Amino acid sequence: MSYTDRHNLTGTWALLAALYTLATAHVVEAGLFAAGFLLAEWAGLGGFVQDDVDTVMDVFYFSLVNYTSLGLGDIYPTGHLRFLAGVESLNGFLLISCSASVLFLVTTRQNR
Repeated sequence: MSYTDRHNLTGTWALLAALYTLATAHVVEAGLFAAGFLLAEWAGLGGFVQDDVDTVMDVFYFSLVNYTSLGLGDIYPTGHLRFLAGVESLNGFLLISCSASVLFLVTTRQNR
């Protein structure tokens, strides 16, 4: 029994609820990775090549770009942070793919 079967969400409201829930979950996870990057940088495990990466928003921007697998390259990590960036990119790709599957199921679900 799925979540949408237990709760009578149909049509546009179901799609909006799923979309906003999944988007929020992705932003929170990218934020957790950004916190991990900051903690690892503070511990001396690596850094970022661009010198003006000095705010939390810069690291969060890098994390969102990396999580979505865009890889723009304007900021990139060094040292052991490269491994964490690879893990984040793979994790983001898998979770965004799962989210697309959930959205597909919500949109194609027939009312019973």
